[in-house]
Amino acid sequence: MAAAAARFVQVSRRLLVVDDDNAICELLADILSEEGFALDCVGTDREAFARLTDVSYDGLVLDVNLGPGVTGFDVARFARSLRSDFPVVYISGEASRASFKTFGVPGSTFVAKPFSRDELLDAVEIAIADE
Repeated sequence: MAAAAARFVQVSRRLLVVDDDNAICELLADILSEEGFALDCVGTDREAFARLTDVSYDGLVLDVNLGPGVTGFDVARFARSLRSDFPVVYISGEASRASFKTFGVPGSTFVAKPFSRDELLDAVEIAIADE
């Protein structure tokens, strides 16, 4: 299948993708790199904390559930301790869009698994739009 035309006409932005499922991380990387994003993929909160400390990112795309006792909210909180307006896209197979809204996380968007390419790109576009 031919790659779709890039939706984002911009200077390359760098995203950090955090998901403990390597297949999902690879899927996200494929979709986002086709759109011109530079990105790093990591699978744990500790890797994410290290990258966020060492590298300047324009946004964060992460799974809500990163394993026993670890959540994407922890990673997002850390990112926002570094920069309060850090754009975040949460991804989850366990939470609905309605339940996510009850978390009251400003400056964030949500994508439910399974998601389409367009759903992911729409969420990223919304998250980084105000940057």
